[in-house]
Amino acid sequence: MPKPQEVASIKVKGKNYLNWQTVSVTRSGVELFPKFAFTAAAPAETAPNFADLKLGIGDPCEVILGGRQAVSEGRITGRQPAFDAREHGLQITGTTRSQVVARSTVDHEKGEFKNYSLSQIASAVLKPYGVKFSLKGDTSGADKAFPKVNVQVGETVFEFIERLCRFRNIYLLPGQGADIVGYRLKAQAGAIAELEEGRNILGASAVFDYGDAFSEIQSIGQQPGNDQTFGDAARDVTATVKNSAVTEHAPLRLIAEMPGDQADMRMRAQHENGFSLANQINVNVKVQGWFKDQNSLWLEHIGDVVSVYSPMLFTKDRMQLAIQAVTASQGPQGTTTDISLVLPEAFNGGGQTQSSAGQGGSGGTPAGLYT
Repeated sequence: MPKPQEVASIKVKGKNYLNWQTVSVTRSGVELFPKFAFTAAAPAETAPNFADLKLGIGDPCEVILGGRQAVSEGRITGRQPAFDAREHGLQITGTTRSQVVARSTVDHEKGEFKNYSLSQIASAVLKPYGVKFSLKGDTSGADKAFPKVNVQVGETVFEFIERLCRFRNIYLLPGQGADIVGYRLKAQAGAIAELEEGRNILGASAVFDYGDAFSEIQSIGQQPGNDQTFGDAARDVTATVKNSAVTEHAPLRLIAEMPGDQADMRMRAQHENGFSLANQINVNVKVQGWFKDQNSLWLEHIGDVVSVYSPMLFTKDRMQLAIQAVTASQGPQGTTTDISLVLPEAFNGGGQTQSSAGQGGSGGTPAGLYT
């Protein structure tokens, strides 16, 4: 008899489908839309009647892990039945219904927005899909109005929202159900859990690599001129962030994708720095079970900070890291969760000092981080 907290099911039209051979559910701050995969296989002479598993592509569904909802407002996007003389099998895959915004272009009547905030614009383009947008975490400056924004021809709803998020230093995460969250981690955020080598870590690996790290990132842009803003103030709008952990001279200059003022360029540079930092330290930890505690799955904590103690992985024994992705699994190896961790600054761009053209900046990740 399996433990209740280790039972996985797909619920379709009010019916729970159980007894899967393997289960995998992933939520991530890299790929916005959750993914799930369930497989079942058995020898032909003892196989259940897979023909009775009327789970079709496009069916609305829920994924339930240990009695807790892991994916709501889901859609089955793949069905792969197979059989031969020896074995029968079935695989079901899917995501949330909001994934449609990754392939759908913005409605043409919403081609231009004037003096609207990120939340207002995102909500407007998501409305036809019944998807809501909200902000979470440190939202300072995130709802600064855009004087004018134009949709690019062929731009999907997701691409359009993600482009605007770069200029507000906001990172997209999956929310409740099919909803989307714009997130920025608060500075000095406390750890929600402790993971320790020899106690609750089953296995772990890490990659430290700053071969592609930048000592500074500068965004270069312009803004429309008017009676108050003209000349150099309109023509030369830049901002720079610096990573003091990179001691060699390795600058990155990028042309901003759209016009903006000094604050826009500052947030754009920070956002790029966050993505750069996310690639420099990657830690993967495997833990037993699916639950962080009695009330929540690890899947529900993307973007949160944990404390990791591991003398084997770290030269300083302990690091504070942010959860970038989580995969809850079940199969021959048991019931486990894989947690992908990165520097917390990957979700806020760090606390660097920003600068106008010709001025210096300082700050960044702690000195000696890569030793």
